[in-house]
Amino acid sequence: MAVLLLIYWLFIYFKILTAPEILYGLPILNKKILKFDLHIEEYEQTHLLENDNWVLEISSQKNEQDLKLQEKIIYNIVSYIQEIDKLSLEECIFRDPKASPSHIASKLGVPTSHIVYLFKYHSNISFSEYRMHSRITDSIDLIEHGYLKTNTLESLAYKTGFASYNPFFSAFKKVTGYCPQDYLKTIKL
Repeated sequence: MAVLLLIYWLFIYFKILTAPEILYGLPILNKKILKFDLHIEEYEQTHLLENDNWVLEISSQKNEQDLKLQEKIIYNIVSYIQEIDKLSLEECIFRDPKASPSHIASKLGVPTSHIVYLFKYHSNISFSEYRMHSRITDSIDLIEHGYLKTNTLESLAYKTGFASYNPFFSAFKKVTGYCPQDYLKTIKL
């Protein structure tokens, strides 16, 4: 019985040492919350996103595993979002047909669970929808820079990461409201 009591008190002792909020109370917890709020304000001021895909509020409906993960990445959420958008818009990571959360995680040097968590709790759309929107944004950029002067719509579909023209056509119409041919007519006007 004494061994169990010793283990219990050692656990409490180490918990207090590793969680200063317990030892010092509310002031430390308030500092952590303030630091996260400053990250959110900094992110909102940079306006790196041109869309409303990301949500920065902390959701309260999480399982125990996600709560532990949240504690690890709470201060990195803004930088993760910025890096994912950079990979999407500048490096066109989604041109790879096999692009996945693990692919992004390896590019960022973080565990895949961080990226999955981000899309689960801090994104208005799923990872596959985000990938589709990024590919269509990439295709529109290529169209506007004259890609179709020397190439076909089918080669554009392959270049932007689609498996064939049909999914490209469906995605393009879903995102823009136009089929690719009609979009070409509107930008030529």
